[in-house]
Order: sequence, then C-alpha cells, then structure tokens
Amino acid sequence: SLRLPSLAIDGSPTTVTGQSLNSGRCASTSKSTNPWLRIDLKAAYLVSRVRAIIYGTSGQNVNVHVGNSMTNNGLNNHICGISPYDGSTSNSAIWRDVSCSCPVWGKYIVFQRIVTNGFL
Repeated sequence: SLRLPSLAIDGSPTTVTGQSLNSGRCASTSKSTNPWLRIDLKAAYLVSRVRAIIYGTSGQNVNVHVGNSMTNNGLNNHICGISPYDGSTSNSAIWRDVSCSCPVWGKYIVFQRIVTNGFL
C-alpha cells in the first residue's frame, strides 16, 4: 500500500532499519510497473553519493537518477548510479549507498525499480 510521501525524508539520522514495510515509518509506492519515487531537494546540489533506506530488493536493481528536469517525472535525468540486487529476499529495510560515476548537479533525485509488478 502507498505510504505518505512526507515520510520519504524524515530528517532523522537515527531512522531504524530492519523494520517491516508495514511499520508505517517510510514512504513507498503502490505496486506498479517500473515504480519510481522522486525527492525534491528544493535547490540544486552537486551529488556524488546517495544514501537511502530501500526495502527488500525483490530481485531488481534500483536506478538512481539525478538532475534538474521534471521531464518524464525526472526519469530522463542522468542515471547517477545503480543500487544492485544483492541476492536478498528480505522485505526489511536496508541502507543502500550509490556512488555516482561522476558528480551530477541536480534538484531532483528519482529512484526507479525496473520490474513488472513491484513497489519501491
């Protein structure tokens, strides 16, 4: 089920990992084809690394787009990096670090999982 977008950035350095998706403490999408979640940083920053808590990988990589364009919901922005599938079958929260192949200026960070019927 869809979780509130306001939970995408909670501002807490102590956000707990290892909780189930149903804990109600994080944002998520509903099940769909190629689900995405966009974060608006409100200003452009030079992004060299993105760190996020992502629930179980469901067997797919998560693409991380960074840029200033809203075209195609920000999915046309540069792919900064990919959070690779690590073999996990857990639906628990885990920290994911994605280093950009080269630093990118951007106001928007968009996470997208390429999947037929999944969530992010």
